[in-house]
Amino acid sequence: MTYLIWSFPILGTLFFIYIKWVPHGWVQWRTGLGLKLLPTIDHLSPIEQRIKLEKLSARGLSGIQKKLPVEDIKDFEIPTRHGPIKARLYNDNADPALPTIFYTHGGGFCFGGLDMFEEVCRRLARTSKRQVYSVEYSLAPEHKFPRMHQECEDAAIWLSTHHDALGVESEKIIPMGDSAGGNLAISTVFALRKRNLGHILAAVVPIYPSLEGYPNETSSLRKYGEGYFLTNKALATFTEALVADVEDLKDPRLLLASVNEIEGFPPTFVVNAEFDPLTDDGGNFVSRLKDAGNIQVERKIYKGTTHAFFGAGIMGDQGAKAVEDVAKFLKDPSKFSS
Repeated sequence: MTYLIWSFPILGTLFFIYIKWVPHGWVQWRTGLGLKLLPTIDHLSPIEQRIKLEKLSARGLSGIQKKLPVEDIKDFEIPTRHGPIKARLYNDNADPALPTIFYTHGGGFCFGGLDMFEEVCRRLARTSKRQVYSVEYSLAPEHKFPRMHQECEDAAIWLSTHHDALGVESEKIIPMGDSAGGNLAISTVFALRKRNLGHILAAVVPIYPSLEGYPNETSSLRKYGEGYFLTNKALATFTEALVADVEDLKDPRLLLASVNEIEGFPPTFVVNAEFDPLTDDGGNFVSRLKDAGNIQVERKIYKGTTHAFFGAGIMGDQGAKAVEDVAKFLKDPSKFSS
């Protein structure tokens, strides 16, 4: 009996280490559980993965809605050159004088949507006190590059030009997105600047963005390409589904690391996870922005996190902390320090 009593602390410690320890350090408790219990996103085709994740998010939607109530949510459509796309407005007593957040979700360009990113957008609306617009762009493999990039460009312009009808005094927008959505956020910035619409950009917030293309030679891709939710195999599968021709991989909208016109970029806050194959994509981009003379550029790597942690309670408390940091940055980029 005494032996059993003394064994409990030992077993508890071993279980703690088993959950939190990964080959490169320690992760948050809930992140560790996810890594140990959930399969990676590379064992199904993109469409099969999409169906599975949509069912999973549907089961948790009511709980998120109760936990994170938002005063006003409206679904509508935004016209684009390819036809209308779905959008959702989140308004939780937002200040109408502030620029709005234009959110483009992640999912390897192959999955994701309004319901799947409900928790993220609700947190953003509640914390930032800005209107948040989430868009549901076309997905691969049914729709190939650059359709989704063109849809997001058109949607951003439409939101800016219709700000009065949407109850916002400012024409300015803040492109923001995670992973593939981070790519779309920065691509939208470049597209608007190319059309002499840079004045409508208040800031940009890429969250673990995909900017270097795949495959690439970044250190983070080599270190964290296995065992951390987003894998090399998944990145390869998403890339194959996205492009119709291998030459598309050289397009600056996918290979954003190759774009040189980065002087005078809007205030930028890059959010990165510690154990993520895309970590260096964000770091390299920030270095290039600073080298080009941009002053209001911040980056933060959130310790103990993996890809897809932003705004997601199931991945630990760092997701909510990152949303709070984004809100602080947007309030006054010149005073924010990561």
